[in-house]
Amino acid sequence: MSAVPYWLQKQRKPELHELAAHVGLKNYDKLLKLDLEEALNKHLRTNQTRLEKDPTISGFYKRLDTPVKRERESGGHVSAAGATSVVQEVKKPKQRRQTLKAREELEAQYAHPPQFAPS
Repeated sequence: MSAVPYWLQKQRKPELHELAAHVGLKNYDKLLKLDLEEALNKHLRTNQTRLEKDPTISGFYKRLDTPVKRERESGGHVSAAGATSVVQEVKKPKQRRQTLKAREELEAQYAHPPQFAPS
């Protein structure tokens, strides 16, 4: 079974009961909230052509038509079809930048160590 849309999940149980009565779902009185969500989801999808113009449930059908996010093909991401591709990119670590002035100072310091006067 397909996942229950968020629009149904965010409804409270009394609202789901009203919705079930409105769309003509039968035997919903003793269902738990999750079971009622699944039953409504199935009923609304089955009767979409008859019910999609109803303003009471228009939010349900608006969410069904959202496009699938397209992913990049070279990054090991999930594609639009839902299959995963395992592609690992090898990245070389970048060398740290050093400013020339600091580098020259360090080199000069080690080339000519400081002279300490004997006490």
